Amino acid sequence: MTARALIIGAPRSGSGKTSVTIGLLRAFARRGVKVRGIKTGPDYIDPGFHAFATGTPGLNLDSWAMRPELLRHLFLQQTDGADLVLIESAMGLFDGIPVAENRTGSAADLARLFGIPVLLVLDVSGQSQTAAAVAHGFAHYDPDVTMAAVVLNRAGSERHRTLCTEAIEKIGLPVAGCVLRDPSLILPERHLGLVQASEHPEIDAHIERLADAM
Repeated sequence: MTARALIIGAPRSGSGKTSVTIGLLRAFARRGVKVRGIKTGPDYIDPGFHAFATGTPGLNLDSWAMRPELLRHLFLQQTDGADLVLIESAMGLFDGIPVAENRTGSAADLARLFGIPVLLVLDVSGQSQTAAAVAHGFAHYDPDVTMAAVVLNRAGSERHRTLCTEAIEKIGLPVAGCVLRDPSLILPERHLGLVQASEHPEIDAHIERLADAM
């Protein structure tokens, strides 16, 4: 396998993982990078957004339902011909239900199995230096899961960005970027989750806005 891979994780659902993932997928594709998306768990909605962003089929990898051999097989298929694979975590990075050793259905399972680093998305609305404590916990919770960098999401101002960035970089984690609070970047939702990509009336324009932000 020659493709590089990165897991987009967060402390919880609603942190902005999907928006960051979709935006990055399109931004890399714009640059001519052969990029593909994967979603952890059984979520069937987000792979549709990944497909719209890249023009290539999305994929689910569910370490709760799939054995390691199947995960490896499907993962290698998705990386075939790709330069980069972005794997979007379901829920929080470590959330799952144990079924066997190192098999919980969480995105952290894939980080351990394939040695993939994590880009941690932190929703910093309503906090500043406290974000560093959250990042520190993620960096040290599991020695087999590597945090590569942090993306700040929903920062309220440049001053807010600076406070969060300085605090997080003091604990040794780089801040790769910051997305300022912008209601136009929020994907529409309904009671059962995100609206499917095919139901979004202006999906391509929305993905372009996300790519611009990333």
